[in-house]
Amino acid sequence: MKRRRLFSDTENCSNEPEIDETKLPAERLLKTRDLPSKVKPCEEVLLLPVDILLLTVEDCEFLSCVSHLNPGYIRSSHDNLGTVYFGLMGTGPSLKIAVMKCYPGPLTPGGALITVTNGVKELRPKAVFCVGFCAGLDQKVSLGDVAILAKLRTYSSVKVTESGIQERGIAVPLERNLLSLIKNADDGWKAPLKGSWEVKVWKHGVYLSGPEKIESRERRKELVQRFPDAIAIEMEGQGLFLAAHDLKIEWIVIKGVSNFADGRESKSWNEFASVMAASLTAHILSNPIVFQNWPHYEGD
Repeated sequence: MKRRRLFSDTENCSNEPEIDETKLPAERLLKTRDLPSKVKPCEEVLLLPVDILLLTVEDCEFLSCVSHLNPGYIRSSHDNLGTVYFGLMGTGPSLKIAVMKCYPGPLTPGGALITVTNGVKELRPKAVFCVGFCAGLDQKVSLGDVAILAKLRTYSSVKVTESGIQERGIAVPLERNLLSLIKNADDGWKAPLKGSWEVKVWKHGVYLSGPEKIESRERRKELVQRFPDAIAIEMEGQGLFLAAHDLKIEWIVIKGVSNFADGRESKSWNEFASVMAASLTAHILSNPIVFQNWPHYEGD
C-alpha cells in the first residue's frame, strides 16, 4: 500500500522516505564539497543564451537542481550575477540550463525580483523555473508531494478596516505556454524513491506568495480561511512574477511540500521535497522539442 503523510496525521513527521540516488544523473545527491572549485568566466561559457534558468534559494534546493544536470557542468562567475552553474539536462538534444541562487524573499536585496531581472537580461533564457520546497496549506496535500503553480496569489497587500481585511493582492495565472505544458507535466515521471511512498503532483495549484516565513498554526489557519483555494505558500513567486511580467518571459514555480507552515519544518524533509521538485522539473525539461519554438529573451 502506498503511503502518504497529511497535515491531519498525528505521527511524528520525521522518518521521511528514502531517495533512490542512483536514479539521479549524478548517481548521487551532490553535497557542497562535490561541486567544482574552479571558476570559468561567464563570457567563455559556450552555452549562452541558455534555454532555461533555474532559480533556487536554499542549499538543498540548489544542490538538488545541480544533481540533475548532466555530467560536465561548469561553475562560472559574472559581475552582475555572481556564481552561475551551466550545464545540459536530458538525453539526445539537450536543453542548456543555468542554475542560480537568490536570497529569501521576493523584494529583498538579492532576492527573487532583482536576481531574476539580472539573470534574464544576461542569460537570455526562454523561461524561468523556481524550484525547491514550500509549505502545504490544503488538507489533502502530503509531505513530499510536488505542487506546480497554476495561479499565483499575493496576500501581504491588504486594506485593514474596522469591519475586517480587504484583499488588495494580485491573482495571476501562468503564461499560455507553461499553463498548457503543466497539464501533462508528470506523464511518465517516476519519482526517485525507494519503498512504498507515494508522491502526488498537484497541477492546478494556487500558490500564496509573500515576504513571510510562516511557522505558526494560528497564522496558517488565518491564511487558509482567507484563501481556501490555496494549496501551498512560499516566498519567491511574487518577485519572480514581477520580474517576468516586466520582461515578458515565461515563469513557473515547482516546489515540493516539506512542511505545513506550523513550526515543524525539518532539514531532511526540505531536502527530500527539493529533490522531488528538481526531479519533476528535470522530467519536464527532458523533452527539448517542447521548447524548441519558444523565443529567447531578447530585451527591448
